[in-house]
Amino acid sequence: MRLWGCIPLTLLALVALSTTTQVAWNSDATIQSNTLVDILNNDEDYSSLLSLLQKAKLIPTLNKLNGSTLFAPTNDAIRRHDLWRSALEYPTLLKDNVQEELRQQLFYHLLNYSVTEDPKDSTTLQVHETLHFPKLALHPPTNNPPPWIPIPESSLGNQSQKLRLTSRDGVAWVGVDAFGKGGIEVKKQKVEAANGVVYGIAHVLEVPLDLGRVLSHEPSLSYIQKVLTPSMLNVINSTSELTLFIPVDSAWEALDSIERLYLESQFAADDLLRILNMHAVVEKSVRWSDTFDSTTTLTTEYGSKLEVVISEGKTTVSGATLSQPDLYASNGVLHLVSSLLVPPGALQLTPEKYLLTFNCTSFISLIHSVNLTHLINDTETQYTILAPKDDVLSIFENDGLPKQGSDELKRMLQYHFLPGKWTPEKLVDGMLLESVLQEPGLDGGRQVMHVEVNDDEEQDVPSRHIKFGGAGITGEHIVINNAVVYFISSPLEPPVDPLQTALPSLELSSFLAAVFSTSIADGIKKTPRATFFIPHNAAFKRLGKLVSDHLLAASSKTDLENVIMHHIIDGVEYSQSLVNGSLRTFATLEGSDLQLERLPNLSVIVSPSGGWAGMKSALYPTNMLTETGVIHELSDLMIPRSVELNVGKLMKAAKATTMINMVTKAGFDWILNGSDPPEGSKWADQGLGGASWTLLCPTDDAFKKYNLTQLLENIDILRALVSQHLIRTPSTGESGSFNVFDALNDNRPLPLEDLGEYPTLLSPSSAYGDIVFRALDDKVPHYMVGIKNARGTDKQADWARVLTWGRTTTDGGTGGVITIDRMLAPYHPPWWIEYFAPSFVGALGVGLIGLFFYGVRVVWKRDVTEATYEPVDFALPTMSSEAPAVEEAKNSAIDNVKSFIAGGFGGVSAVLVGHPFDLTKTRLQTAAPGAYTGAIDVVRKTLARDGATGLYRGMVPPLLGVTPIFAVSFWAYDASKNLILALTPKRTSEKLSTAELAAAGFMSAVPTTLITAPVERAKVLLQVQGQGGSGPQYKGVFDVMKHLYREGGVRSIFRGTGATIARDGPGSAVYFAAYEVTKKALMPAGSSAGDLNLGAIMFAGGTAGVAMWSIAIPPDVLKSRIQSAPSGTYSGLFDCFRKTVARDGITALWKGLGPAMARAFPANAATFYWLWQLGVEASRKLMDGFF
Repeated sequence: MRLWGCIPLTLLALVALSTTTQVAWNSDATIQSNTLVDILNNDEDYSSLLSLLQKAKLIPTLNKLNGSTLFAPTNDAIRRHDLWRSALEYPTLLKDNVQEELRQQLFYHLLNYSVTEDPKDSTTLQVHETLHFPKLALHPPTNNPPPWIPIPESSLGNQSQKLRLTSRDGVAWVGVDAFGKGGIEVKKQKVEAANGVVYGIAHVLEVPLDLGRVLSHEPSLSYIQKVLTPSMLNVINSTSELTLFIPVDSAWEALDSIERLYLESQFAADDLLRILNMHAVVEKSVRWSDTFDSTTTLTTEYGSKLEVVISEGKTTVSGATLSQPDLYASNGVLHLVSSLLVPPGALQLTPEKYLLTFNCTSFISLIHSVNLTHLINDTETQYTILAPKDDVLSIFENDGLPKQGSDELKRMLQYHFLPGKWTPEKLVDGMLLESVLQEPGLDGGRQVMHVEVNDDEEQDVPSRHIKFGGAGITGEHIVINNAVVYFISSPLEPPVDPLQTALPSLELSSFLAAVFSTSIADGIKKTPRATFFIPHNAAFKRLGKLVSDHLLAASSKTDLENVIMHHIIDGVEYSQSLVNGSLRTFATLEGSDLQLERLPNLSVIVSPSGGWAGMKSALYPTNMLTETGVIHELSDLMIPRSVELNVGKLMKAAKATTMINMVTKAGFDWILNGSDPPEGSKWADQGLGGASWTLLCPTDDAFKKYNLTQLLENIDILRALVSQHLIRTPSTGESGSFNVFDALNDNRPLPLEDLGEYPTLLSPSSAYGDIVFRALDDKVPHYMVGIKNARGTDKQADWARVLTWGRTTTDGGTGGVITIDRMLAPYHPPWWIEYFAPSFVGALGVGLIGLFFYGVRVVWKRDVTEATYEPVDFALPTMSSEAPAVEEAKNSAIDNVKSFIAGGFGGVSAVLVGHPFDLTKTRLQTAAPGAYTGAIDVVRKTLARDGATGLYRGMVPPLLGVTPIFAVSFWAYDASKNLILALTPKRTSEKLSTAELAAAGFMSAVPTTLITAPVERAKVLLQVQGQGGSGPQYKGVFDVMKHLYREGGVRSIFRGTGATIARDGPGSAVYFAAYEVTKKALMPAGSSAGDLNLGAIMFAGGTAGVAMWSIAIPPDVLKSRIQSAPSGTYSGLFDCFRKTVARDGITALWKGLGPAMARAFPANAATFYWLWQLGVEASRKLMDGFF
């Protein structure tokens, strides 16, 4: 072998002198040579092959073989083969010194026996065994020379690779398939040597590749090529002695389309491997088709059995036709079959396959990342799957989803699976369904999910609107054997800890802030199996500011923590058990219990273990789920019995240090502590033990103007002062004016809404001991408190504003503390109020009664007086001397009545015509600076907000009062003229001068004001409501009067009376004077007022109105502001004048002049003459006919 390897190729060429040249295949001559090498050396067509044999160190092998067959590629064939050509042209690129890869390929061209029969003459397909023994991997080169003949060790069960030979149309072909097709043409004549035979071929024979590449090159296997993963190909290529029965493309069409779609996904690796194992056989030897008996049973890697049957020249494998056998490969053989070899039931349509079909690939990917595939591949356990589609998850993939493979993602995905098959018809609104998520915070219990269902009876069940955990469903649900799938609009997040769950709800922020201010926040949010009752923010306001301040104080952390723990039930109670359950008592983490009361209307009331009398809260079962339980909402805060609120604690919360010292110094410290008075004390003797107390507590600022040293030195004065601020509050069950009111809003020591009167501890010893509460404003619950019947002071010591309050839990829980901004000094009236006022009122009453009866007597005498007649013979009777006087008195009374009624008609006319102008005037006068740009802007905004009827807002009070107002005005005017005539008996003319007319007009305003003032007050309030965007505050004139009376009694109703007189006195003087003067000027000579035409009457009335408002507008501005402002804004007319000028300038006194003037002429013209039938003059004429 070494000798041959050392012989140069040039020397081998000289052998041709003693050998014959190999001739073409069509020659009939047979030439005998010595060895195979000699034959190759003698034929120039094999020079390249000979060189490659030398490089692969196979020359000794050829010489030593005794009977062999070499299929020798020609030089042209080698030039067309990349590897072999490269080995010749680029020897430095060779991988090793023996060229193992090239060596194995050359072995594939060599048989260890001689094929002497001409292949072209054979009509059968020949299968030969080559000297190529394939291995899974080439052995690395060694220092030892390779064996001259291959060792029989291979990945084919230690068998060599096979090679087929056949002839077609008289031409021999080698390397053909099982049907004799394809292959390489045997191009040159057979040449026999002493140790074998040589066949020249036109191409290099390709060594069979591994099974994976053989499979991937087969055109009829495109489907399995599509679905096989790299890892599966690696398994195929790394397995020796592998026999594969692979279905052709048409076989896969027998699978369900959903199954095929699943197999084509990235998640089908396990199923594909199972299918591959169902078609794979691994034995000690490869099962080529020639190894099959008539009936052969093979066991697959899956464990299933394959029955191979050969009958009548047809081979079937478990019923499938063997369409193409024996596709050779380096590690086995590939057989093509016509159908799948899948055992019955081995492939099932799982939920995963359906989810992939409906575009839930991302959802499936997430499930695979956390190893939850059993939830989507289980075909027996029933599940309801809530699956978001790819387009939904794409919105959250960058932000909002936990990291793939994380425990957080696993927890989230488990929340999307509900045990049981929950079809739409089984779902009920408000029900809670368990998920497969097992929460540590529930002691391993399953987390639940809230279901919302639209129960519209007109809708069919499949189209009901359903939400799971707040996520709606998109499209129709699908039912898959053991599962129901709903496609949801967003991924579901499992509940988090209670505090984080409640955090987004702004209505619960106050309670959360209180929790985070304590040291128990971290503990309670991790407490397993807990139900939180969280009150709304409004509950802290209803609790009372003093109670809230006490609980939030740094020194009261223990009380606050006990209150918080009292709102946490030890256990999970969903709304169903709270509303419909039978349990009434629930233990809290604080240690005491909560009591539940279920009302017939399904409302639930919660009562704490402590708190004040009747403390209760409405429960709103919201089922706000958490990882440790559930949250429900409450209307009010609940105080346990472990938290004791007494007067002293509330006063400390109010920071009323001065009052605390005074109460203690006066000996009332037992009230601060909520205990009984000391035995033997006068308070104990008075039976004050066991009573609850409400303390009116002035702030420290309220004592700044007092000499505290003097107050504290005189114990009697100090006790009287403190007693004035102490109200005994009856406890529950005691009789008295106080009743425990609505517990859901019960936070006040006294029912301030009732605005009642209450005796104080000073009342038994003083006539002025009682105190009275009044509301300052109906719009906002502000109150004042004062000493009942206190008069004659500067109003700084006998009343105060209520600031805050808080209620105690001691002594029955019906007392508390009310902070006020002033100290209520005990009232001692002056002697003239205490003695003179009652005497004067009594005397005045007696005088008025006497005057009344005297008047009755005079009238009676006048009525019974009759005319007397003296008969003179048979002459006509004559009236006595008293008859003219009686007739004159009668005419005067009739004139007064006519004036009264005529004025009423005129007033109604004025209101109907002028009210829109009056509303515009009032709004301009009372609006904030900049609210309107002018009268037109007022009209525009009023129309836009309230429509045309808005211009007549507040018309009812003047319409109701106008008849008596104008009637009294004209009656008083006529009466005043008569009074002036009576007071001037020596006058030369019965006609009044202009000054006398003005005086009569001024006097007419005085009695009119008694009606005008309350009417104007109600009218102004109704006119300004809705101004500035505010809503209606009064329902009508009677509602206004009711609120005014509750606010301040009759005084509030008549507020602005002084300003009304200031306006109407001068205004009426100018009004009547201008009317009479103008009318007189318009009368022709020798005519009377009744002869004036329509234009003259209207002009006179309009002129009178313009004249009046030209001087009345400044006091009218002040009147409007006083009557529309909140109580206490102005102390009087001059205070309003001062503040108005200081804030808005002197020009503010003429606001509304334009609308007033625009109203003055038409309204007052109509007053005196409106179509001559509705005005004053017309009504006088009408009544002249009746009287």
